Amino acid sequence: MLNYASIDVPFNLRHTCWFCGEPSHQELTFPIQESDYITHMPLAIPACDECRIIAKGTANVMRAPESIYDLKLQVKNALMKRYAKHLGIGENWTKEELEETTLDGTAFKGFTDSAWAMYEIAKQRADFNGWDLYVDGMELDILDDTYAFEFEGKKFASFDSAVEFFLRAESLNKYLFEGLVDILGQGRFAYALKIGRLYTGVSRREANEILEEIATQEADRKQMLSQEKLHNNLKRIDAESISEVDIDGVSVPAEAIGWAMSRSINNLEKLEQSEDAFFEQHEHLGGVGAFHLFNGLQVYLHARTNIDWALEQDPNHELWIK
Repeated sequence: MLNYASIDVPFNLRHTCWFCGEPSHQELTFPIQESDYITHMPLAIPACDECRIIAKGTANVMRAPESIYDLKLQVKNALMKRYAKHLGIGENWTKEELEETTLDGTAFKGFTDSAWAMYEIAKQRADFNGWDLYVDGMELDILDDTYAFEFEGKKFASFDSAVEFFLRAESLNKYLFEGLVDILGQGRFAYALKIGRLYTGVSRREANEILEEIATQEADRKQMLSQEKLHNNLKRIDAESISEVDIDGVSVPAEAIGWAMSRSINNLEKLEQSEDAFFEQHEHLGGVGAFHLFNGLQVYLHARTNIDWALEQDPNHELWIK
């Protein structure tokens, strides 16, 4: 049988739930069930009825919490999910807007009278961080290594939890928002949420049009970033020091040689791999002009496979080996 140690409770937090700050008159024992994976000594933690029920439910999930901080994150996310509508009031309104609204109807009047108070209570519970863990005056050396996705000051057990929370809290269009998240990913979550907030009442057809436009924008953005990355990684070449080369009547301009040098394209295999990039960057010359330029590079790089020619006849040989 496990021997649970009651944590020390600061005087001003007596009878307070360690998880959410609500009044508490009982303790929750952790681990909920005996486990080989707990990372610290068994603890007894003050907890309110609701948090105790939520915490005990975590024992039945696929991945039971391995530390008290892991459990706290799961309890917090369960509370945020349960009270997402209340928390969403603060996302969609200010206190002044609720007080100044003049919409008629008994039901709406009841909402405006109590809504901000409900939001504040839910927010206080979601934001409450508990207190440092001590037992008999000794601080517990427990590492909080829980993974969390943090966004707009909120801490979520996972990225999917964040998506689900904002869907519920702000009554977003589920089809549109989940489509935006699929296209934009975790790194662009703020942009997905911005678009989702703008178009909550669109039809499926309108949502598909928005998703198609966002997908096109994202593809263009990634292409631009890729080009910028390539440009930033280019090798610095002194263009004025490059000489034009003539091989059996084929003229290879210094510009084309510099293009290859700056990208470390020093053989035919690398040139072939970069063919699409070459024609894309030289499309302003027209198909014929770009082809002649590319063909000149092929002839030049083939000539350089002859070591004697490269040493004796290539005016740019020293630049290649720098």
